[in-house]
Amino acid sequence: MVHTVSHTEVLQCSADDIWGACKHADDILPRLMPDFFTKSVFLQGHGEPGSIRIVKLGPAAPHAAEVKERMDTFDDATKTLGYTVLEGDRRYSSFSAQMKFVPAGKTTEAIWTATYEPVGDMGPPEHIKQIVVLVFKTLERAVLSRKTLSHTETLDASPDAIWEACKHADELLPKVMPEFFASSTFLQGHGEPGSIRVVKMGPAIPHAGEVTERMDLFDEASKTLGYTVLQGDSRYHYFSATMKFAPGAGAAGTTDATWTATYVPVGDMGPPEHIKQIAILVFKALAGGAKAKPTIA
Repeated sequence: MVHTVSHTEVLQCSADDIWGACKHADDILPRLMPDFFTKSVFLQGHGEPGSIRIVKLGPAAPHAAEVKERMDTFDDATKTLGYTVLEGDRRYSSFSAQMKFVPAGKTTEAIWTATYEPVGDMGPPEHIKQIVVLVFKTLERAVLSRKTLSHTETLDASPDAIWEACKHADELLPKVMPEFFASSTFLQGHGEPGSIRVVKMGPAIPHAGEVTERMDLFDEASKTLGYTVLQGDSRYHYFSATMKFAPGAGAAGTTDATWTATYVPVGDMGPPEHIKQIAILVFKALAGGAKAKPTIA
């Protein structure tokens, strides 16, 4: 017989912010809840519906060493995610769950609902509910500890020209900044929101051999792009950034390029000033590419 259990937790942050943290959960939870989660590896996809992942559990979850899950829902509009356990928990013949984040003023109602079929006389998954509450509070803690860093650089090229160069940045940057970027390869999509790319770093960036990023925004009207680091930079629990190109406040034909990073540092790691400096070099490379109007092979 199929049963249902539900729980609502009020979180002291906005639904948008907690949903953003959810997108980093596979990185955040093993770092902040190592007793429960040690690692999460995608066998298929990168978190979108249909993705398959293996979650390796810690000593506080002795019922299984690892669980295989399928992502059923990941909807930005309703801030809802859902998954089904495929293998690993023998206490239930079937188990699926959904998390939904509902705005409630300056707070969020985090609603967890599980549908399950117990094996034998196994009772409701109260133990799983308690872990979910800890997950909610851990994501809340990550949001409340996040920080931002911003920088604006004036470029000697128009926003339209800079934006055109942005469309070719994955080919342009490895050519003009090989010491920083060796290559950029899309695993999914072609640069539109939701695309996944792997950026192989050059020798000037020794802390990461490669970084996996998701494109969150690529908006022609506002000339704004945004991305989130999914894997590859262990210095931050999560890291996302936007680049916006607006008409220069000074001379005509110039661009005010603004880079803004949102991050949660690991330990006493300071602000990402090193990444800011690389972003400035990227801006200058884009301006150079815009002025030269290179033909990208």
